Amino acid sequence: MKIATWNLERALPQSVQAERQRQWLSRIDADIWILTETHLGITPGEEYSSVASGLPDRPGEDGERWIQIWVKTGELAPLKTTDKARTAAALITLASGQQWMVYGTVLPWLESSWQSHPASKGQAFTAALSAQQADWQQLRATYPKAVLTVAGDFNQDLNALHYYGSRRNKQALRQALDSARLACVTAGENDPVHQLIHGQHSNIDHICIDSDVAEHFQNSFAWPQRLDDLRGLSDHFGVGVELSTSAW
Repeated sequence: MKIATWNLERALPQSVQAERQRQWLSRIDADIWILTETHLGITPGEEYSSVASGLPDRPGEDGERWIQIWVKTGELAPLKTTDKARTAAALITLASGQQWMVYGTVLPWLESSWQSHPASKGQAFTAALSAQQADWQQLRATYPKAVLTVAGDFNQDLNALHYYGSRRNKQALRQALDSARLACVTAGENDPVHQLIHGQHSNIDHICIDSDVAEHFQNSFAWPQRLDDLRGLSDHFGVGVELSTSAW
C-alpha cells in the first residue's frame, strides 16, 4: 500500500508545470494521494475519486484548493472538518469492509495568520493545530474501528536539527500527534528529504498514520532525486510511504 503527499505550488492545469507534475503522479502511482496547494483540474488518473477542501481563504484562480484527497480503490465519502478552507477529510470503505479516515491539512507557515489569529509567536499555528486535533479526536470517536491517517503540508520539520518552523510549533505538533495516537513516518530517521539530499533540507510535508498500523511501515521516499530538479516543478519535494498491509 502506498500513500503520498505533494504540494503542487498552485500550478494551473494547462501549464507545463502541471504536465510535469502529472508525469510524477503517474510514476509514483499511490493508492492514496493528499495533494496540497492544488487545483481541481489536476488529477492523478481517471481511476481515482476525490474529496476536496472548500473555497480557499485567500485570493486565487477558479478551481484552486488547499487540499484534495484522491483514492484509487474503495467507496469514498467526505467527512466534516472545522476548517473547511485548509483541511479536508474522507472516509474510505474497502471491499473487505475495512475503513480508513484520511485527513489532509495545510498548517500555517511562520508568516501566516489563520482566521483571527496572528502569525506572531506561533499563535496561528497553535490555534489551527488545536482545531485540527479536535477534529481527529471527533473522527476517532465517530469511527473507532477506522484507521486514521493525517497528511499534507505541516510547514514544520520534526527532526532534532532545526530546518523550518519553530521549536514551539514542533513541540506542539509532537504533542498533538501523540495525543491522537498518530506516528509520523516521514520524520527523524525516516525523513526521505533529509536522506535524499544529504541533510541540506528536512521534510515539512508529512504522513502520519495510526500507531496501531505503524508496525506495517516499510519505507519512505521522496521525489525528484535532486534539489535542482525542483525548478519549474514545485517548491516542495513530494513524499510517500509504503506499508506492508494487504488492505488495498
